[in-house]
Amino acid sequence: MPASERSRCRTDGWPPSCSDWGPADRPGRSNKIICIVALLRAAVARYRFGRPAAAAVALYLTAAAVAAGYDGGRWFVVVATAGFWPWNDGAWLLPAAIGVLNAWALWQILRGPASPRAGALPRDVVWLRRLLYADVAGDLLLWELLDDVSDIAEYVVRWAVWAATVFLLVRALAGVSARFRIIALGLGLTGVLAAALRPFAEVPLLTASLLVAMATLGCKAMIIAGQGRDGRFSAVTVAIGWTALLVPQVYPLLQIGRVTFDGLSLAVHALDGLLVVWAARTAHELAAPGPGAAAPGTGRTPRLLAAAVVLVLPMAVVGAEEDARLTYTAADEGCHDRLRPAAGLGPEERRRSFLCLARSETFAAGTMFPERLADQRVLAYGARLCALPGDQERHALHKRAGGMGDAIELTAALEYLCPGIVARQTADAHRRQAERDLQEARWKAEANARCADPWPKVRARRQGTAAYMLFEGGGYAVFDDRDDSAGDPGDIYGGDGEAADIFEAIEDGFIDAAGSSAAIVTSEENAAMCLTVKAFDSAPPLRLTGWDQVVEVGIASRSGRLVVPTYPEGGDSGAAGPLPDLAVAGPGPYRLRVHARTLPWDENDPDAPLEEHLLVVYPGRSTDKVVYRPRG
Repeated sequence: MPASERSRCRTDGWPPSCSDWGPADRPGRSNKIICIVALLRAAVARYRFGRPAAAAVALYLTAAAVAAGYDGGRWFVVVATAGFWPWNDGAWLLPAAIGVLNAWALWQILRGPASPRAGALPRDVVWLRRLLYADVAGDLLLWELLDDVSDIAEYVVRWAVWAATVFLLVRALAGVSARFRIIALGLGLTGVLAAALRPFAEVPLLTASLLVAMATLGCKAMIIAGQGRDGRFSAVTVAIGWTALLVPQVYPLLQIGRVTFDGLSLAVHALDGLLVVWAARTAHELAAPGPGAAAPGTGRTPRLLAAAVVLVLPMAVVGAEEDARLTYTAADEGCHDRLRPAAGLGPEERRRSFLCLARSETFAAGTMFPERLADQRVLAYGARLCALPGDQERHALHKRAGGMGDAIELTAALEYLCPGIVARQTADAHRRQAERDLQEARWKAEANARCADPWPKVRARRQGTAAYMLFEGGGYAVFDDRDDSAGDPGDIYGGDGEAADIFEAIEDGFIDAAGSSAAIVTSEENAAMCLTVKAFDSAPPLRLTGWDQVVEVGIASRSGRLVVPTYPEGGDSGAAGPLPDLAVAGPGPYRLRVHARTLPWDENDPDAPLEEHLLVVYPGRSTDKVVYRPRG
């Protein structure tokens, strides 16, 4: 702060700390604003890149403020959180707070070390600061760009930077013992070596990942604890480190049973950036060693490195996942191109293939499992899904986990995690279908047993009796099922004038015939009726006794077939038993005589049909409609 402004603040009674201002100070509000501005200018001037960092923060806040005025503030949510948030009018405070947090994080990263810097730094510290800044740049942008070029290159470079950073950071800590350094370095390199050997590991991933995660977390915890003993690092940096370390570990426990996109998820997503802030502040503060800080490097580097290697070699066979932390991972966009059939793959490759599908988008336009879930939790859910007996149970658990996608997609992914699930599911489906077929066969047999030939003394060339299942509205058709000249054969709802139309039959009161089809109205619907068909080589005797309605029409067979539809699997209308082809003379004109009557209700058999029809077909050229007995 310039001397004149500092003097003015003091002479007006304003303390240099803004936290000391109170309501009684309002008369000097203009001086208060001057002091705030002066303090901000002094804070900016303290750091090597303070002015550019302040400008970047100002631009960010300006963009957020402008975005807040568009589309009801939804653009502000995107700018402030850099992610999706189901907006509502009562939820703006959390995105606003996250926007402020992002601005603060941007300032912490870009401002650089305090100025003026200390004198020449040890060579190890110089390289450590460079690696920390490289890691910061990588987490912000470079790793994503490198992954677009080659995911293998990104994987190798990221782990190389992390390994070198751990080694130099542990060595640079002051105020800790050699034993402390050996343990911390051994734990850190465990994750590095395990990641390098990951493609070759055959150890169960859930057990191995837990051990590796504990080792890596232990290393980071020891580094942060060591920073608390080192005079160069502030209490704020240590607190940020602990927060960045612990929040991702506690969050999965707090998230159990909650929805995927809630306030807790959004807050944790924002706090993920604290790890970058911690790395940046660590690099900044290494530039100015505090009083009494121990000099890094003790000349024991070879022995220290050898001891660390010996310590971690027994754990080198443990397979790691990413950096062996309970972190949140993204899908490898190129993994689909490397997928192979599950048969013949090793356990590790099958788990990686499962994670590829589990992290990918489904037809429902979302990932099969929420991105917030750690890979270990996704694998744990997969193991539980494999143990469930059926689709419904798996669907229920998958939904509770916040997953998306249909049963086919989920089963295809689980085939890698638990080979044979497709075969078991197919066998279960066949078994269930066989049970349904048996139940349907019994149902048809019982329905057909209630129907009998109403004209048994007259044998036709072809004949048959069956229960006919009527759909809503009732009605059925007789048609040439191979004649598509008038559209879909048997479509009595076509109404195009070239085929029979059920609505015309309703208007007529009983029947409509056109071309190679006839539509017949029924009194019943959503029930079974009895239907008997008889096909003769010539006109049979006229039988009117006992029938409520008898009508004869002309119908043609262009292909040599005339049929009544059968009840289809999963359908809603048709004969429950096989009925013969009625075109006994092949292609040509025929006469169709339809008999209909209602049946009395049987109190001993409430499911017995209440309607019966008899169809008589024989060759004949006439197309006239003859009503022998109209409905009374």
